[in-house]
Amino acid sequence: MVEVAVRRLVLLAGDRELAVDGLLSGLSPADLAQTLWIANTSAPSAVVQVTAAKVLQHLGRDYRLVVFDAHQGFHPDAFAAAVGTLCGGGDCVLLIPSLDDWQRFVDPDRARFAAYPQTLEDIPGHFIQRLSNLWRADPAVQVVDPQDGFVPRLAVSISEDLVLTEAQCTAIDAVRRVARGHARRPLVLTADRGRGKSTVLGVAAARLLLDGYPRITVVAPQRQAVETLFRHARGTAGLDDGVVDIRIGQGSLHFRLPQECLDNDEDLGLLLIDEAAALPVAVLADLLALNNRLVFASTVHGYEGSGRGFALRFAELLQGTMPQWRALQLDRPVRWSPADPLEGLLNRSLLLDADDDVAPTDGALRIDTVDGASLAEDEPLLRAVFGLLVSAHYQTRPSDLRQLLDDPQLSIWLARQGETVVGVLIAVREGGLDEPMIDRILAGRRRPRGHMLVQSLAVHAGLEAVLRQRVWRIQRVAVHADCRRRGIARRLIEALANAAQDQETDLLGCAYGADRSLLAFWSALGFRPQRLGLRVDPASAAHSLFMLRGLSPRGNELAGQGWSCFMDQLPWALGGSLRHLDPSLAIDLLSGRDCRDISLDTPARRALGVVASGARSPATAEALVWKALVVLASKTPRRKGLAPVFAWQIQRRSEAHVRRRFGLSGRGELEARLRVLLEYLPPDSQDG
Repeated sequence: MVEVAVRRLVLLAGDRELAVDGLLSGLSPADLAQTLWIANTSAPSAVVQVTAAKVLQHLGRDYRLVVFDAHQGFHPDAFAAAVGTLCGGGDCVLLIPSLDDWQRFVDPDRARFAAYPQTLEDIPGHFIQRLSNLWRADPAVQVVDPQDGFVPRLAVSISEDLVLTEAQCTAIDAVRRVARGHARRPLVLTADRGRGKSTVLGVAAARLLLDGYPRITVVAPQRQAVETLFRHARGTAGLDDGVVDIRIGQGSLHFRLPQECLDNDEDLGLLLIDEAAALPVAVLADLLALNNRLVFASTVHGYEGSGRGFALRFAELLQGTMPQWRALQLDRPVRWSPADPLEGLLNRSLLLDADDDVAPTDGALRIDTVDGASLAEDEPLLRAVFGLLVSAHYQTRPSDLRQLLDDPQLSIWLARQGETVVGVLIAVREGGLDEPMIDRILAGRRRPRGHMLVQSLAVHAGLEAVLRQRVWRIQRVAVHADCRRRGIARRLIEALANAAQDQETDLLGCAYGADRSLLAFWSALGFRPQRLGLRVDPASAAHSLFMLRGLSPRGNELAGQGWSCFMDQLPWALGGSLRHLDPSLAIDLLSGRDCRDISLDTPARRALGVVASGARSPATAEALVWKALVVLASKTPRRKGLAPVFAWQIQRRSEAHVRRRFGLSGRGELEARLRVLLEYLPPDSQDG
């Protein structure tokens, strides 16, 4: 049996110019043309050069050699993605100062965590120190001094012909069965990076369309995520280009963002949801409700984020809605050996394989804090903390590991039961800005790094005073899967709140992709909405919701002021800029609104009574119906059946959309629901 050549990491540690000259002298023009060279500024002209920010665009492509110039900054996401393009037998060459100097090197990538007024020199280098210590003693790493001369190994020649593995062929057949077999039997396809998942989807789509299938829609949080899929679909069909809507055979292959699928009334055909772990489960549930033939594909451990938490939560949803779903996992890597030492090294170094797989022990819950320096020196604790973040959040990247270790603005809180970490909270300091900077922010001349929440509220919600106040923004809260719904997240947040008050902090804040369960969670902890982003965030397929909780008298005053302004504007925005917001979420947001600004006097109520009786068409009393539904939405408890009528009358969604979204028969059923709701309008004295 022929042994498959393995990949390796080579640290070319020393003088940069000498290292570059040595590499170029040992490579032919043909070799350079198949080399991926990551550099933010200068790189040899003959290679495929990309900046760290654009490496993800090369996922799914094959290179015989990868060179990463870390003298210009070591971006961990870009490094991990670049390694994923390297074929078996090739070297990943990392250009760094000497290992001792690298630990002291002021890495330009650290600038991403330098929150104003910090400078690059204020950011510690714990992340690089940890990597240096791990790699110095790892047999999968070769350390070379450029002065000693070095000729890199290149992978075997890359074939232009697509060769599918047996597992990929099985997966393609499974996709075909979803399209051609019984409806309501979705497929969940999972894989680690490099297993050919996107190839499977692209080839399967093209073959189905060439065989007469009318339409396939690819759904993903961003177009970049499906470039490899479309490339393989085009290759299978013999086409040259196209990444949005392309004709294959007599059918068509389309790309749509998740919200476009939910908002439009077009027939989507077979749905291929790629990188499904990057979408909230609520969005996936909506897609399930709209379609009968779906394939959900997700990366379990990836460079853009992890999907393990998705697998656990989504399986429960599928079991309740389409119990005949099927799971399939691609295990064998396509570009390198299953025993490849570089993949194992990457997983260990960047914790790509970290999970919350340690069972909690008995014992009292205790809350304490830890800093990045301590985590960098305690590998088991670091793995436990990062594993919780990976499992609880749909996007946890290698850059999050670097921030955890290097960002001095972070406050890290742990909940432990016995020796097991069962909860993690990460918060970051914002606000407290000086007046000259505040003036530049409000004039639109500066957006200083590290103050996302306060700048958004000041510029877009008119809460200028928040720039002066001291704020802790809660960035992440994660609880072990076996310990949820036990109040651990609440304990962590209250511990942070107590410590923040001791430090004379004015506000706690949070920002997240809005959904109903998260809104209920944060509201129960005393946080109030301040702003809802107008655009859907591609990463979460949701509007970003910003909330505050006061800790000091001036913080309480500002949070109350912001909430009142938000509630004043919300009903109007729901018929305009927020008309695509999930109506049930919109109703939840309106809960508790003071409706004394909405006048429903005796004549108005009499007219609404005529509408409720069926003697008058709602179309002749739209303004009155609008007021009545806003008042009904503000009440708790609210009447069942409000959401479709709310979408129709308040958000001005088309009747066709509302019928499709809520499974209604037609306009008659909508009007009947409206009449029932109007009967429960509270007396005039209760409107406020």
